[in-house]
Amino acid sequence: MSRLPVFLVVVLLLQSTPWMAHAQTDGAYLGGAAGVSLPLDSETNDGTTRRDVELDTGYGLSGAVGYGFGNGFRMELELGFFSNDVDSVTGAANASGDVDTLKLMGNVLYDFRNTGLPVTPYLGLGLGGARVSADGIDPFSNTRIDDSDTAFAYQAIAGASYKLNERVDLTLDYRFLNVPDVDLRTDAGTGVDAEYATHAVMFGLRYSFAAPKKAAAPAPAPIAETAPKIEWKPTPAPAKKPEPQAPRSYIVFFDWDRSDLRNDAREIIQTAAGNLNSVGGVVRIVLTGHADRSGPDRYNLGLSQRRADAVRAELRRLGIKDREIVTIAKGEREPLVATDDGVREPRNRRVEIVFE
Repeated sequence: MSRLPVFLVVVLLLQSTPWMAHAQTDGAYLGGAAGVSLPLDSETNDGTTRRDVELDTGYGLSGAVGYGFGNGFRMELELGFFSNDVDSVTGAANASGDVDTLKLMGNVLYDFRNTGLPVTPYLGLGLGGARVSADGIDPFSNTRIDDSDTAFAYQAIAGASYKLNERVDLTLDYRFLNVPDVDLRTDAGTGVDAEYATHAVMFGLRYSFAAPKKAAAPAPAPIAETAPKIEWKPTPAPAKKPEPQAPRSYIVFFDWDRSDLRNDAREIIQTAAGNLNSVGGVVRIVLTGHADRSGPDRYNLGLSQRRADAVRAELRRLGIKDREIVTIAKGEREPLVATDDGVREPRNRRVEIVFE
């Protein structure tokens, strides 16, 4: 079976899914996948005769624990399993048995971010070992093989991921695993040199625990507009200065890729709610959510809406009626501080509270 057609099928599947959005994994994560194993014929040699053992299509399972470094590179430790039945053996009328392969691989992968594609492609290489078990391959030179061996293994990986939410990614990838030097023994005691190689197409999920924090300038102090100073000219008749009004607008800030309220944000929202009755002419409260430019525009638009909804929920908790509140999501379109695409700017991760 050629390796190229399988790889092309995977690439076409990845690029024909316009509903996907960018996914990027930073920090520690866990992954799991299941799929189909498409093995190559195994050439065996018992010292006198070469035989081809043809394996049927089987299944594969894998699990991984890894870490993303925030710059596209990831490292992971993967435990995987493939199972294939024997279809035929050269020179045998009826063949039976199966081959099970348990692999332990150290993988290095790279996520291609900010490519403009609807998914985040990635490539990777893995090195490690595999336990190949030939269970009852029969007949084989008037005997059978019922043995196992642990040998060096390597693999190549190509795939893409899609962010389902802030922590969970959907993955689809192609993997080629090769165990080139497997030493087995027949029931009659004859040594057999063999190999195991398989294409695999795997669907999986990846759960990120947390994103690594980049060194950044301290978060700016909350911004609130103050009433302008009014200069009074002296007049012959004494005049009483009007009491200054409370601010009509406030800003609360959020951590990167988060929509939950920090303690300082709750204090500002409480201040705004307490000042509402002292500001005259208020018809409604407008909450405008924003995001920085460190992620895809579509994802940032949803993130800014979740931030506005979080402020709305806190205002309702403080006794303000829901019909008096309006939310607007701006995403990354109206930054407080202009930045290049992909830059994490704390002052752009905000919700503006305006009394109108």
